[in-house]
Amino acid sequence: MDRTGCVSAFLRIGGGGGGVGVGGPLLFLLLLQLPSLQLSVGITTMTLGPTDRWRPQRFGGSVVEDRDERLQDNEIVEDHRAKPSVPLAPVEPLFDYTASLYMEKMVRRWAPLIWLAPDEQFLPGSVTDFLNHVTPKPRSLPGDVQQHSKVPMGPDSQSWFLVTKSEVEQLLENTTSILYGQNPNTTTVPIYAHVTQCGRKNFHVSYWLFFPFSQGKPICTLDMGVLGPLPLPVFNNRCFGTLKEFGSHVGDWEHMSLMFNGYDEPEEMYVSVHDAGAFYRFDRNRRKFVFNRQEVRKGFLQKPKFPEVVHLTDEGNHPVLFAAKGSHGLWTAPGKHKYVRIPRLYDDSGYGFPWKTWLKIDVLNSSKKLPIWMQYYGKWGNQHSKCHPLSKMGLQICQFTDGPTGIPMKPHDFQCQNSTN
Repeated sequence: MDRTGCVSAFLRIGGGGGGVGVGGPLLFLLLLQLPSLQLSVGITTMTLGPTDRWRPQRFGGSVVEDRDERLQDNEIVEDHRAKPSVPLAPVEPLFDYTASLYMEKMVRRWAPLIWLAPDEQFLPGSVTDFLNHVTPKPRSLPGDVQQHSKVPMGPDSQSWFLVTKSEVEQLLENTTSILYGQNPNTTTVPIYAHVTQCGRKNFHVSYWLFFPFSQGKPICTLDMGVLGPLPLPVFNNRCFGTLKEFGSHVGDWEHMSLMFNGYDEPEEMYVSVHDAGAFYRFDRNRRKFVFNRQEVRKGFLQKPKFPEVVHLTDEGNHPVLFAAKGSHGLWTAPGKHKYVRIPRLYDDSGYGFPWKTWLKIDVLNSSKKLPIWMQYYGKWGNQHSKCHPLSKMGLQICQFTDGPTGIPMKPHDFQCQNSTN
């Protein structure tokens, strides 16, 4: 339970407690009529035991029983110093079951339509597929060590990295490698919906998109030898030095969030781009999201300008967003977007090809058994490399930067509110 009193519902059935009051003979007759529900409930209850939750499992394991989704390597070990979460107070079973069905229905109905940029090379991918191509390594491990199959979960994993088994440069030369992802129009690529339930029809959800690689930005430079590359201004869109990409990294998490507060339409939306983001209020009369305010999470030089409205698809209720080419930052309109003033950095987005994210959604909800990788707190990619000499003085100017942290380390965009229903 968080500070605002969010309650994550767990599916269970049996007597005791107030609420609907289904018990005794009536409960027995109900179970006779719903054998499939009874079986489903029984399985769910078994998987939530504390012994199962902390048992060592294979790294990258998931609740999905599809044989193709299982991983073959990268085992994990349990963290004995991490304390299990305190069990939540029981909730009325039928209320919880209906609330979960409603929540998943809304999550799918309002999943975004993502337009990938024209000529996008680095496409989205599956987490389970990505984990088969990386090796967990702690920060202090020498670079020449080739294999380290076990990694702790929980707080101790914060200093770890998921390092590609092959050199990044070699993977970039092969356009069929894991770094280039998969086309969601030809392969079903999942989006990960992380849900926090606050009440019967009150919850917020973050839709997380995973890309195996994020392409940095080209900067005009002059080679100064041991002093490294010196940034040069661009005149009439011409570089009189050498263009070099800075800021590329393995692994890329992007997201947008919705807040539901008792209605079949979201109350608010948050769209994230790099280290900034914008909040939009939903206008039920106009059937659009309208700009409310924006924030900068990190970096005083970041000052993006967000469009005033976010449109929905012509058929359905899906917000239309645009992933920037290479970097995949989410924008609410196509075009060229400046998001850093010095040096001037831009994102380009447009109508390349659509990603209908609702076709495959992996719902991450605490009322279900979460995949094991949701306990990994480290970096989803390699350590930084090919850095500017000034990096030794604390300026992280690298051609390849550290991989990002994953979902468990990201703060929520919304907090639970008092439910209206």
